[in-house]
Amino acid sequence: MPDVEYTVENLCGFLIRSRIVGPDEVKNIYQRWSAEAKDLVGSVGAFLRWLITTQTLTEYQAALLARGQVDDFFLNQYLILERIGRGRMAGVYKARHSLGQLVAIKVLPPSKSKNTQFLGRFQREARLALRLKHPNVVRTFQVGETRGLHYLVMEYLEGETLDEVLQQRKKLVPQDAVHLVHQALQGLQHIHEQGMVHRDLKPANLMLVPAPQAGSMLQASVKILDIGLGREIFDDAAPVGGDNAELTSEGVLLGTPDYLSPEQARDPRTIDIRSDIYSMGCVLYHALTGQPPFPDKNLLSQLVRHATETPRPLKELNAAVPEGLQQIVNWMMAKDPGQRYPTPERAAQALQVFLVAGSAAARPIDEQPQMRRFLTWLETNQPPQELSEAETAAPQPSPLARADAVQAVGLAAAPVRPAPVKPEPMPVPTSRPVVAAAPGGAAPPAPPAPPAPPAAIAPVSVAASAVGPTVEPKKKKKSAAAGPVATGAPATAVAAATQVTTVQAMDVDVELVPVPAPPQEPLAFLKSFSKRDWFLVGGGAGAALAVLVVLKILSWIFGL
Repeated sequence: MPDVEYTVENLCGFLIRSRIVGPDEVKNIYQRWSAEAKDLVGSVGAFLRWLITTQTLTEYQAALLARGQVDDFFLNQYLILERIGRGRMAGVYKARHSLGQLVAIKVLPPSKSKNTQFLGRFQREARLALRLKHPNVVRTFQVGETRGLHYLVMEYLEGETLDEVLQQRKKLVPQDAVHLVHQALQGLQHIHEQGMVHRDLKPANLMLVPAPQAGSMLQASVKILDIGLGREIFDDAAPVGGDNAELTSEGVLLGTPDYLSPEQARDPRTIDIRSDIYSMGCVLYHALTGQPPFPDKNLLSQLVRHATETPRPLKELNAAVPEGLQQIVNWMMAKDPGQRYPTPERAAQALQVFLVAGSAAARPIDEQPQMRRFLTWLETNQPPQELSEAETAAPQPSPLARADAVQAVGLAAAPVRPAPVKPEPMPVPTSRPVVAAAPGGAAPPAPPAPPAPPAAIAPVSVAASAVGPTVEPKKKKKSAAAGPVATGAPATAVAAATQVTTVQAMDVDVELVPVPAPPQEPLAFLKSFSKRDWFLVGGGAGAALAVLVVLKILSWIFGL
Protein backbone atom coordinates (compact mmCIF):
# COMPACT_ATOMS: atom_id res chain seq x y z
CA MET A 1 0.00 0.00 0.00
CA PRO A 2 1.22 3.54 -0.69
CA ASP A 3 2.74 5.60 2.10
CA VAL A 4 0.77 8.70 0.96
CA GLU A 5 -2.87 8.73 -0.14
CA TYR A 6 -2.74 9.02 -3.93
CA THR A 7 -5.51 8.42 -6.44
CA VAL A 8 -5.38 6.06 -9.39
CA GLU A 9 -5.14 9.11 -11.64
CA ASN A 10 -2.09 10.28 -9.63
CA LEU A 11 -0.41 6.92 -10.16
CA CYS A 12 -1.08 7.11 -13.89
CA GLY A 13 0.68 10.48 -13.90
CA PHE A 14 3.61 8.96 -11.99
CA LEU A 15 3.71 6.14 -14.52
CA ILE A 16 4.07 8.62 -17.38
CA ARG A 17 6.77 10.63 -15.60
CA SER A 18 8.73 7.45 -14.79
CA ARG A 19 9.01 6.69 -18.55
CA ILE A 20 8.41 2.97 -17.88
CA VAL A 21 5.57 3.15 -20.41
CA GLY A 22 4.60 5.93 -22.79
CA PRO A 23 1.57 8.30 -22.45
CA ASP A 24 -0.54 6.46 -25.01
CA GLU A 25 0.07 3.14 -23.30
CA VAL A 26 -0.86 4.64 -19.91
CA LYS A 27 -4.15 5.83 -21.39
CA ASN A 28 -4.91 2.32 -22.66
CA ILE A 29 -3.96 0.86 -19.26
CA TYR A 30 -6.37 3.18 -17.45
CA GLN A 31 -9.23 2.32 -19.83
CA ARG A 32 -8.66 -1.41 -19.35
CA TRP A 33 -8.53 -0.98 -15.59
CA SER A 34 -11.78 0.99 -15.54
CA ALA A 35 -13.49 -1.74 -17.56
CA GLU A 36 -12.24 -4.61 -15.38
CA ALA A 37 -12.15 -3.12 -11.88
CA LYS A 38 -15.85 -2.21 -11.58
CA ASP A 39 -16.38 -1.35 -7.88
CA LEU A 40 -12.59 -1.24 -7.20
CA VAL A 41 -11.86 1.32 -9.90
CA GLY A 42 -10.75 3.90 -7.32
CA SER A 43 -8.68 1.55 -5.17
CA VAL A 44 -4.99 2.44 -5.43
CA GLY A 45 -3.87 -0.82 -3.83
CA ALA A 46 -5.97 -2.93 -6.19
CA PHE A 47 -4.69 -0.91 -9.16
CA LEU A 48 -1.07 -1.53 -8.14
CA ARG A 49 -1.71 -5.26 -7.71
CA TRP A 50 -3.38 -5.34 -11.13
CA LEU A 51 -0.37 -3.62 -12.71
CA ILE A 52 1.88 -6.32 -11.20
CA THR A 53 -0.43 -9.16 -12.32
CA THR A 54 -0.53 -7.86 -15.90
CA GLN A 55 3.32 -7.55 -15.80
CA THR A 56 3.12 -3.85 -16.50
CA LEU A 57 5.22 -3.25 -13.39
CA THR A 58 7.38 -5.39 -11.16
CA GLU A 59 6.84 -5.43 -7.41
CA TYR A 60 9.94 -3.28 -6.97
CA GLN A 61 8.69 -0.68 -9.47
CA ALA A 62 5.19 -0.64 -7.97
CA ALA A 63 6.63 -0.04 -4.48
CA LEU A 64 8.60 2.97 -5.74
CA LEU A 65 5.58 4.44 -7.57
CA ALA A 66 3.44 4.00 -4.46
CA ARG A 67 5.89 6.30 -2.64
CA GLY A 68 5.76 8.86 -5.43
CA GLN A 69 9.32 8.14 -6.68
CA VAL A 70 9.56 8.60 -10.44
CA ASP A 71 13.27 9.25 -11.09
CA ASP A 72 14.92 5.99 -9.99
CA PHE A 73 13.96 3.59 -12.75
CA PHE A 74 16.68 4.15 -15.35
CA LEU A 75 20.47 4.07 -15.44
CA ASN A 76 21.08 5.46 -18.90
CA GLN A 77 19.78 2.77 -21.33
CA TYR A 78 18.90 0.28 -18.57
CA LEU A 79 15.45 -0.03 -16.98
CA ILE A 80 15.69 -1.24 -13.37
CA LEU A 81 13.34 -4.19 -12.79
CA GLU A 82 14.17 -5.65 -9.39
CA ARG A 83 16.64 -5.37 -6.57
CA ILE A 84 18.40 -8.72 -6.34
CA GLY A 85 21.05 -7.99 -3.71
CA ARG A 86 20.93 -9.99 -0.50
CA GLY A 87 22.11 -9.19 3.00
CA ARG A 88 24.29 -6.10 3.23
CA MET A 89 25.20 -6.10 -0.46
CA ALA A 90 23.94 -2.67 -1.51
CA GLY A 91 22.79 -1.76 -4.98
CA VAL A 92 22.59 -5.00 -7.02
CA TYR A 93 19.75 -4.88 -9.53
CA LYS A 94 18.16 -6.83 -12.34
CA ALA A 95 17.70 -4.56 -15.36
CA ARG A 96 16.72 -4.66 -19.02
CA HIS A 97 18.58 -2.89 -21.80
CA SER A 98 16.60 -0.99 -24.42
CA LEU A 99 17.35 -3.85 -26.84
CA GLY A 100 15.70 -6.31 -24.45
CA GLN A 101 18.79 -7.97 -22.96
CA LEU A 102 18.55 -8.78 -19.25
CA VAL A 103 21.61 -7.76 -17.21
CA ALA A 104 22.69 -7.41 -13.59
CA ILE A 105 23.86 -3.97 -12.46
CA LYS A 106 26.02 -3.32 -9.42
CA VAL A 107 25.85 0.25 -8.20
CA LEU A 108 28.69 1.65 -6.13
CA PRO A 109 27.20 2.97 -2.86
CA PRO A 110 27.22 6.79 -2.69
CA SER A 111 29.27 6.63 0.52
CA LYS A 112 31.99 4.75 -1.40
CA SER A 113 31.89 6.89 -4.55
CA LYS A 114 32.65 9.99 -2.45
CA ASN A 115 35.87 8.36 -1.27
CA THR A 116 38.58 8.82 -3.87
CA GLN A 117 40.36 5.60 -2.90
CA PHE A 118 37.29 3.40 -3.25
CA LEU A 119 36.25 5.11 -6.47
CA GLY A 120 39.74 4.63 -7.86
CA ARG A 121 39.74 0.95 -6.94
CA PHE A 122 36.27 0.48 -8.44
CA GLN A 123 37.26 2.06 -11.74
CA ARG A 124 40.57 0.21 -11.93
CA GLU A 125 39.22 -3.24 -11.16
CA ALA A 126 36.11 -2.70 -13.30
CA ARG A 127 38.30 -1.98 -16.33
CA LEU A 128 40.29 -5.13 -15.61
CA ALA A 129 37.08 -7.15 -15.29
CA LEU A 130 36.07 -6.06 -18.80
CA ARG A 131 38.95 -8.17 -20.11
CA LEU A 132 37.52 -11.41 -18.74
CA LYS A 133 35.64 -13.25 -21.48
CA HIS A 134 35.25 -16.93 -20.64
CA PRO A 135 32.21 -19.22 -20.39
CA ASN A 136 33.10 -20.10 -16.78
CA VAL A 137 33.54 -16.50 -15.58
CA VAL A 138 30.68 -14.07 -15.10
CA ARG A 139 30.90 -11.51 -17.91
CA THR A 140 31.34 -7.79 -17.27
CA PHE A 141 29.88 -5.71 -20.10
CA GLN A 142 30.11 -2.04 -19.25
CA VAL A 143 31.21 0.57 -16.72
CA GLY A 144 28.90 3.58 -16.54
CA GLU A 145 28.00 6.71 -14.61
CA THR A 146 24.84 8.81 -14.41
CA ARG A 147 23.68 11.47 -11.97
CA GLY A 148 26.76 10.80 -9.86
CA LEU A 149 26.05 7.06 -9.63
CA HIS A 150 28.82 4.73 -10.76
CA TYR A 151 27.72 1.28 -11.87
CA LEU A 152 28.90 -1.94 -13.42
CA VAL A 153 26.82 -3.88 -16.00
CA MET A 154 27.29 -7.64 -15.74
CA GLU A 155 25.85 -10.90 -17.03
CA TYR A 156 22.53 -11.77 -15.41
CA LEU A 157 22.51 -15.35 -14.12
CA GLU A 158 19.60 -17.51 -13.04
CA GLY A 159 20.75 -20.42 -10.95
CA GLU A 160 22.03 -21.42 -7.51
CA THR A 161 25.38 -20.99 -5.89
CA LEU A 162 27.37 -24.06 -4.92
CA ASP A 163 26.96 -22.92 -1.32
CA GLU A 164 23.16 -23.15 -1.63
CA VAL A 165 23.43 -26.58 -3.25
CA LEU A 166 25.70 -27.86 -0.48
CA GLN A 167 23.33 -26.56 2.18
CA GLN A 168 20.60 -28.69 0.60
CA ARG A 169 22.57 -31.82 -0.33
CA LYS A 170 25.41 -31.64 2.24
CA LYS A 171 27.85 -33.46 -0.08
CA LEU A 172 28.04 -34.33 -3.79
CA VAL A 173 28.79 -37.56 -5.56
CA PRO A 174 32.40 -37.50 -6.83
CA GLN A 175 31.53 -37.17 -10.53
CA ASP A 176 29.41 -34.07 -9.85
CA ALA A 177 32.04 -32.47 -7.60
CA VAL A 178 34.81 -33.10 -10.14
CA HIS A 179 32.63 -31.78 -13.00
CA LEU A 180 31.96 -28.49 -11.20
CA VAL A 181 35.49 -27.89 -9.92
CA HIS A 182 37.00 -28.81 -13.32
CA GLN A 183 34.92 -26.05 -14.94
CA ALA A 184 35.82 -23.58 -12.19
CA LEU A 185 39.53 -24.31 -12.75
CA GLN A 186 39.12 -23.57 -16.45
CA GLY A 187 37.60 -20.19 -15.62
CA LEU A 188 40.32 -19.57 -13.05
CA GLN A 189 42.97 -20.28 -15.69
CA HIS A 190 41.50 -17.48 -17.82
CA ILE A 191 41.61 -15.13 -14.83
CA HIS A 192 45.25 -16.12 -14.32
CA GLU A 193 46.10 -15.50 -17.98
CA GLN A 194 44.78 -11.95 -17.59
CA GLY A 195 47.21 -11.36 -14.73
CA MET A 196 44.57 -11.42 -11.99
CA VAL A 197 44.06 -13.30 -8.73
CA HIS A 198 40.55 -13.90 -7.36
CA ARG A 199 41.43 -13.95 -3.62
CA ASP A 200 38.00 -15.12 -2.40
CA LEU A 201 37.10 -18.42 -4.04
CA LYS A 202 34.40 -20.25 -2.08
CA PRO A 203 31.15 -22.11 -2.82
CA ALA A 204 29.16 -18.86 -2.52
CA ASN A 205 31.18 -17.39 -5.41
CA LEU A 206 30.51 -20.30 -7.78
CA MET A 207 27.14 -19.99 -9.55
CA LEU A 208 25.57 -23.09 -11.11
CA VAL A 209 23.58 -22.24 -14.24
CA PRO A 210 20.87 -23.40 -14.67
CA ALA A 211 19.92 -24.31 -11.12
CA PRO A 212 20.52 -28.07 -10.81
CA GLN A 213 17.46 -30.25 -10.47
CA ALA A 214 17.19 -33.46 -8.48
CA GLY A 215 19.80 -35.99 -9.51
CA SER A 216 23.00 -35.34 -11.47
CA MET A 217 24.47 -31.90 -12.00
CA LEU A 218 26.48 -32.81 -15.11
CA GLN A 219 24.44 -30.39 -17.26
CA ALA A 220 25.09 -27.38 -15.01
CA SER A 221 27.69 -24.79 -15.96
CA VAL A 222 29.84 -23.00 -13.39
CA LYS A 223 30.34 -19.24 -13.34
CA ILE A 224 32.97 -17.64 -11.09
CA LEU A 225 31.58 -14.54 -9.37
CA ASP A 226 33.09 -11.50 -7.65
CA ILE A 227 36.47 -11.25 -9.35
CA GLY A 228 38.18 -8.41 -7.51
CA LEU A 229 34.97 -6.41 -7.20
CA GLY A 230 33.67 -8.23 -4.16
CA ARG A 231 31.76 -7.44 -1.02
CA GLU A 232 34.29 -4.97 0.37
CA ILE A 233 33.52 -2.58 -2.53
CA PHE A 234 29.75 -2.93 -2.95
CA ASP A 235 28.88 -3.54 0.69
CA ASP A 236 27.52 -0.22 1.95
CA ALA A 237 28.19 -1.30 5.55
CA ALA A 238 31.88 -2.06 4.96
CA PRO A 239 34.28 0.53 6.42
CA VAL A 240 35.59 3.26 4.17
CA GLY A 241 39.35 3.78 4.37
CA GLY A 242 41.09 7.10 4.54
CA ASP A 243 42.49 8.98 1.57
CA ASN A 244 45.95 7.56 2.20
CA ALA A 245 44.83 3.95 2.37
CA GLU A 246 46.25 1.57 -0.20
CA LEU A 247 43.82 0.36 -2.86
CA THR A 248 44.72 -3.25 -2.15
CA SER A 249 44.53 -3.05 1.62
CA GLU A 250 41.21 -2.22 3.25
CA GLY A 251 42.21 -3.24 6.78
CA VAL A 252 40.12 -6.40 6.59
CA LEU A 253 40.90 -10.04 5.91
CA LEU A 254 40.16 -10.60 2.23
CA GLY A 255 38.96 -14.12 1.70
CA THR A 256 36.90 -16.63 3.66
CA PRO A 257 38.78 -18.48 6.46
CA ASP A 258 37.29 -21.86 5.50
CA TYR A 259 39.09 -21.68 2.12
CA LEU A 260 42.00 -19.31 2.82
CA SER A 261 45.52 -20.34 1.83
CA PRO A 262 48.26 -20.12 4.49
CA GLU A 263 50.21 -17.50 2.55
CA GLN A 264 47.13 -15.31 2.06
CA ALA A 265 46.56 -15.31 5.81
CA ARG A 266 50.18 -14.20 6.31
CA ASP A 267 50.38 -11.49 3.63
CA PRO A 268 47.61 -11.20 0.99
CA ARG A 269 49.62 -8.64 -1.01
CA THR A 270 52.22 -11.19 -2.12
CA ILE A 271 50.00 -14.09 -3.21
CA ASP A 272 49.70 -15.46 -6.74
CA ILE A 273 47.37 -17.84 -8.56
CA ARG A 274 48.54 -20.78 -6.45
CA SER A 275 46.63 -19.29 -3.53
CA ASP A 276 43.44 -19.57 -5.60
CA ILE A 277 44.37 -23.19 -6.42
CA TYR A 278 44.55 -23.90 -2.68
CA SER A 279 41.10 -22.35 -2.24
CA MET A 280 39.72 -24.48 -5.08
CA GLY A 281 41.19 -27.56 -3.38
CA CYS A 282 39.29 -26.60 -0.23
CA VAL A 283 36.09 -26.16 -2.28
CA LEU A 284 36.57 -29.61 -3.84
CA TYR A 285 37.17 -31.08 -0.38
CA HIS A 286 33.96 -29.47 0.91
CA ALA A 287 31.94 -30.67 -2.08
CA LEU A 288 33.16 -34.26 -1.57
CA THR A 289 32.88 -34.45 2.21
CA GLY A 290 30.11 -32.02 3.14
CA GLN A 291 32.36 -29.84 5.31
CA PRO A 292 35.36 -27.50 4.89
CA PRO A 293 38.82 -29.02 5.46
CA PHE A 294 39.21 -27.39 8.88
CA PRO A 295 35.80 -26.63 10.39
CA ASP A 296 36.40 -24.37 13.36
CA LYS A 297 34.47 -21.51 14.94
CA ASN A 298 37.65 -19.83 16.16
CA LEU A 299 39.15 -17.74 13.36
CA LEU A 300 42.72 -17.78 14.68
CA SER A 301 42.62 -21.51 15.32
CA GLN A 302 41.30 -22.10 11.80
CA LEU A 303 44.11 -20.09 10.20
CA VAL A 304 46.69 -22.00 12.24
CA ARG A 305 45.19 -25.33 11.18
CA HIS A 306 45.37 -24.32 7.51
CA ALA A 307 49.08 -23.66 7.97
CA THR A 308 49.99 -26.71 10.04
CA GLU A 309 47.44 -29.54 9.93
CA THR A 310 46.48 -32.16 7.35
CA PRO A 311 42.72 -32.49 6.80
CA ARG A 312 40.95 -35.76 7.41
CA PRO A 313 41.22 -38.20 4.48
CA LEU A 314 38.38 -37.95 2.00
CA LYS A 315 37.38 -41.59 2.33
CA GLU A 316 36.73 -41.19 6.04
CA LEU A 317 33.92 -38.78 5.19
CA ASN A 318 32.83 -40.14 1.78
CA ALA A 319 33.54 -43.78 0.96
CA ALA A 320 32.57 -43.20 -2.70
CA VAL A 321 35.65 -41.05 -3.40
CA PRO A 322 37.76 -42.96 -5.96
CA GLU A 323 41.41 -43.83 -5.47
CA GLY A 324 43.73 -41.10 -6.69
CA LEU A 325 41.44 -38.14 -6.05
CA GLN A 326 42.97 -37.82 -2.59
CA GLN A 327 46.40 -37.24 -4.17
CA ILE A 328 45.07 -34.43 -6.39
CA VAL A 329 43.43 -32.72 -3.41
CA ASN A 330 46.70 -33.10 -1.47
CA TRP A 331 48.64 -31.33 -4.22
CA MET A 332 46.05 -28.56 -4.58
CA MET A 333 46.10 -27.99 -0.81
CA ALA A 334 49.84 -28.32 -0.20
CA LYS A 335 50.97 -25.93 2.56
CA ASP A 336 53.87 -24.66 0.45
CA PRO A 337 52.81 -23.00 -2.84
CA GLY A 338 55.82 -24.59 -4.54
CA GLN A 339 54.32 -28.04 -4.05
CA ARG A 340 50.95 -27.20 -5.62
CA TYR A 341 49.98 -27.26 -9.26
CA PRO A 342 51.56 -24.10 -10.70
CA THR A 343 48.49 -23.14 -12.75
CA PRO A 344 44.77 -23.97 -12.67
CA GLU A 345 45.16 -25.59 -16.08
CA ARG A 346 47.49 -28.24 -14.59
CA ALA A 347 44.99 -29.02 -11.84
CA ALA A 348 42.17 -29.25 -14.39
CA GLN A 349 44.25 -31.68 -16.46
CA ALA A 350 44.75 -33.87 -13.41
CA LEU A 351 40.97 -34.02 -12.84
CA GLN A 352 40.16 -34.92 -16.44
CA VAL A 353 40.57 -38.64 -15.78
CA PHE A 354 37.62 -38.48 -13.36
CA LEU A 355 35.22 -36.75 -15.76
CA VAL A 356 32.42 -39.02 -16.87
CA ALA A 357 30.52 -39.18 -20.15
CA GLY A 358 27.71 -36.65 -20.34
CA SER A 359 29.52 -33.80 -18.61
CA ALA A 360 28.40 -30.63 -20.37
CA ALA A 361 30.82 -27.81 -21.07
CA ALA A 362 29.80 -24.18 -20.62
CA ARG A 363 28.64 -22.50 -23.83
CA PRO A 364 29.86 -19.02 -24.83
CA ILE A 365 27.21 -16.39 -24.17
CA ASP A 366 27.50 -14.87 -27.66
CA GLU A 367 25.78 -17.95 -29.12
CA GLN A 368 22.43 -16.37 -28.13
CA PRO A 369 21.03 -14.10 -30.90
CA GLN A 370 19.75 -11.43 -28.51
CA MET A 371 23.06 -11.40 -26.67
CA ARG A 372 24.91 -10.95 -29.97
CA ARG A 373 22.81 -7.85 -30.74
CA PHE A 374 23.59 -6.46 -27.30
CA LEU A 375 27.33 -7.14 -27.68
CA THR A 376 27.29 -5.47 -31.09
CA TRP A 377 25.63 -2.42 -29.52
CA LEU A 378 28.32 -2.34 -26.83
CA GLU A 379 31.12 -2.47 -29.41
CA THR A 380 29.49 0.38 -31.33
CA ASN A 381 28.49 2.69 -28.49
CA GLN A 382 30.85 2.01 -25.60
CA PRO A 383 34.01 4.13 -25.55
CA PRO A 384 37.21 2.10 -25.19
CA GLN A 385 38.31 1.63 -21.59
CA GLU A 386 41.87 2.83 -21.41
CA LEU A 387 44.09 0.96 -18.97
CA SER A 388 47.08 2.55 -17.32
CA GLU A 389 50.55 1.13 -17.83
CA ALA A 390 50.41 -0.42 -14.37
CA GLU A 391 47.14 -2.17 -15.20
CA THR A 392 48.22 -3.50 -18.58
CA ALA A 393 51.63 -4.71 -17.42
CA ALA A 394 52.08 -8.38 -16.66
CA PRO A 395 52.23 -9.09 -12.91
CA GLN A 396 55.68 -9.28 -11.44
CA PRO A 397 56.63 -12.67 -10.04
CA SER A 398 56.99 -12.90 -6.30
CA PRO A 399 60.46 -13.59 -4.86
CA LEU A 400 59.54 -17.28 -4.81
CA ALA A 401 58.53 -17.39 -8.50
CA ARG A 402 60.84 -18.08 -11.43
CA ALA A 403 61.54 -15.21 -13.80
CA ASP A 404 61.47 -17.26 -16.99
CA ALA A 405 57.65 -17.54 -17.26
CA VAL A 406 56.56 -18.84 -20.65
CA GLN A 407 53.03 -17.47 -20.48
CA ALA A 408 52.35 -13.83 -21.22
CA VAL A 409 51.06 -12.96 -17.78
CA GLY A 410 51.47 -16.24 -15.88
CA LEU A 411 53.00 -16.64 -12.47
CA ALA A 412 55.40 -19.55 -12.16
CA ALA A 413 55.80 -22.10 -9.47
CA ALA A 414 58.41 -21.24 -6.88
CA PRO A 415 61.79 -22.99 -7.41
CA VAL A 416 62.17 -23.67 -3.73
CA ARG A 417 62.82 -26.93 -1.97
CA PRO A 418 59.79 -27.13 0.30
CA ALA A 419 59.06 -29.43 3.17
CA PRO A 420 57.82 -32.87 2.19
CA VAL A 421 54.15 -33.49 1.53
CA LYS A 422 52.70 -36.51 3.28
CA PRO A 423 49.58 -37.53 1.34
CA GLU A 424 47.56 -40.53 2.30
CA PRO A 425 49.14 -43.76 0.97
CA MET A 426 47.25 -45.43 -1.83
CA PRO A 427 46.84 -49.23 -2.04
CA VAL A 428 48.04 -50.91 -5.20
CA PRO A 429 45.01 -51.65 -7.42
CA THR A 430 44.32 -55.04 -8.92
CA SER A 431 43.43 -53.69 -12.38
CA ARG A 432 43.77 -50.65 -14.63
CA PRO A 433 46.49 -48.85 -12.65
CA VAL A 434 47.00 -45.19 -13.41
CA VAL A 435 50.27 -43.39 -12.82
CA ALA A 436 50.13 -40.16 -10.83
CA ALA A 437 52.41 -37.39 -11.98
CA ALA A 438 53.72 -34.51 -9.93
CA PRO A 439 51.75 -31.26 -10.19
CA GLY A 440 54.45 -29.20 -11.83
CA GLY A 441 54.26 -30.28 -15.45
CA ALA A 442 52.35 -29.78 -18.67
CA ALA A 443 50.99 -32.38 -21.09
CA PRO A 444 52.54 -31.78 -24.54
CA PRO A 445 52.65 -34.43 -27.29
CA ALA A 446 55.25 -37.13 -26.75
CA PRO A 447 58.69 -36.37 -28.23
CA PRO A 448 60.02 -38.62 -31.04
CA ALA A 449 62.70 -40.20 -28.85
CA PRO A 450 62.11 -39.59 -25.13
CA PRO A 451 65.12 -40.09 -22.90
CA ALA A 452 65.29 -43.16 -20.73
CA PRO A 453 64.38 -42.78 -17.06
CA PRO A 454 67.26 -42.29 -14.65
CA ALA A 455 68.89 -45.55 -13.59
CA ALA A 456 68.58 -44.62 -9.93
CA ILE A 457 64.79 -44.60 -10.05
CA ALA A 458 62.92 -47.68 -11.22
CA PRO A 459 59.50 -47.33 -12.88
CA VAL A 460 56.72 -47.80 -10.35
CA SER A 461 52.97 -48.12 -10.89
CA VAL A 462 50.85 -46.62 -8.13
CA ALA A 463 47.16 -46.58 -7.44
CA ALA A 464 46.50 -42.86 -7.76
CA SER A 465 43.72 -42.94 -10.34
CA ALA A 466 44.59 -39.53 -11.72
CA VAL A 467 47.00 -38.34 -14.33
CA GLY A 468 48.85 -35.21 -13.32
CA PRO A 469 50.33 -33.17 -16.16
CA THR A 470 53.99 -33.64 -17.05
CA VAL A 471 56.33 -31.60 -19.17
CA GLU A 472 58.94 -32.48 -21.78
CA PRO A 473 62.42 -31.86 -20.34
CA LYS A 474 64.54 -29.04 -21.69
CA LYS A 475 68.28 -28.64 -21.52
CA LYS A 476 69.79 -25.78 -19.56
CA LYS A 477 66.44 -24.02 -19.27
CA LYS A 478 63.54 -24.57 -16.91
CA SER A 479 59.98 -23.86 -17.96
CA ALA A 480 58.28 -21.59 -15.46
CA ALA A 481 54.85 -22.95 -16.31
CA ALA A 482 55.99 -26.49 -15.69
CA GLY A 483 57.71 -26.29 -12.33
CA PRO A 484 59.94 -28.98 -10.82
CA VAL A 485 58.93 -32.16 -9.11
CA ALA A 486 58.94 -31.21 -5.45
CA THR A 487 61.90 -32.49 -3.53
CA GLY A 488 59.63 -33.66 -0.76
CA ALA A 489 57.04 -35.28 -3.05
CA PRO A 490 56.18 -38.91 -2.45
CA ALA A 491 58.62 -41.44 -3.93
CA THR A 492 55.82 -42.98 -5.97
CA ALA A 493 55.07 -39.62 -7.58
CA VAL A 494 58.74 -38.98 -8.39
CA ALA A 495 59.12 -42.46 -9.82
CA ALA A 496 55.96 -42.07 -11.85
CA ALA A 497 57.24 -38.80 -13.30
CA THR A 498 60.21 -40.65 -14.85
CA GLN A 499 58.14 -43.06 -16.91
CA VAL A 500 56.73 -43.05 -20.42
CA THR A 501 53.37 -44.72 -19.95
CA THR A 502 50.13 -44.74 -21.92
CA VAL A 503 47.27 -44.65 -19.44
CA GLN A 504 43.79 -45.87 -20.24
CA ALA A 505 41.14 -45.10 -17.63
CA MET A 506 37.54 -44.12 -18.21
CA ASP A 507 38.20 -44.14 -21.98
CA VAL A 508 40.83 -41.40 -21.61
CA ASP A 509 44.29 -41.91 -23.10
CA VAL A 510 47.05 -39.81 -21.63
CA GLU A 511 50.71 -40.10 -22.51
CA LEU A 512 53.16 -39.21 -19.79
CA VAL A 513 56.49 -37.74 -20.79
CA PRO A 514 59.52 -38.32 -18.56
CA VAL A 515 60.72 -35.53 -16.34
CA PRO A 516 64.21 -35.86 -14.86
CA ALA A 517 64.47 -35.44 -11.14
CA PRO A 518 65.62 -31.93 -10.17
CA PRO A 519 69.12 -31.40 -8.79
CA GLN A 520 69.26 -31.48 -5.05
CA GLU A 521 71.40 -29.70 -2.54
CA PRO A 522 74.25 -31.74 -1.03
CA LEU A 523 72.95 -33.44 2.10
CA ALA A 524 69.52 -31.83 1.51
CA PHE A 525 67.86 -34.92 2.93
CA LEU A 526 69.22 -34.00 6.38
CA LYS A 527 66.75 -31.10 6.54
CA SER A 528 63.84 -33.51 6.75
CA PHE A 529 65.29 -35.42 9.78
CA SER A 530 63.12 -35.27 12.88
CA LYS A 531 64.40 -35.43 16.48
CA ARG A 532 63.54 -39.12 16.53
CA ASP A 533 65.62 -39.68 13.36
CA TRP A 534 68.60 -37.91 14.91
CA PHE A 535 68.20 -39.95 18.11
CA LEU A 536 68.22 -43.20 16.16
CA VAL A 537 71.24 -42.12 14.11
CA GLY A 538 73.10 -41.03 17.26
CA GLY A 539 72.19 -44.23 19.11
CA GLY A 540 73.34 -46.38 16.21
CA ALA A 541 76.63 -44.53 15.93
CA GLY A 542 77.22 -44.81 19.69
CA ALA A 543 76.54 -48.56 19.67
CA ALA A 544 78.92 -49.07 16.76
CA LEU A 545 81.63 -47.07 18.55
CA ALA A 546 81.15 -49.14 21.73
CA VAL A 547 81.56 -52.39 19.77
CA LEU A 548 84.79 -51.11 18.24
CA VAL A 549 86.16 -50.15 21.67
CA VAL A 550 85.31 -53.59 23.10
CA LEU A 551 86.96 -55.36 20.18
CA LYS A 552 90.06 -53.21 20.57
CA ILE A 553 90.34 -54.08 24.28
CA LEU A 554 89.88 -57.79 23.61
CA SER A 555 92.51 -57.76 20.88
CA TRP A 556 94.97 -56.05 23.28
CA ILE A 557 94.25 -58.52 26.10
CA PHE A 558 94.58 -61.66 24.04
CA GLY A 559 97.25 -60.29 21.74
CA LEU A 560 95.11 -60.67 18.64
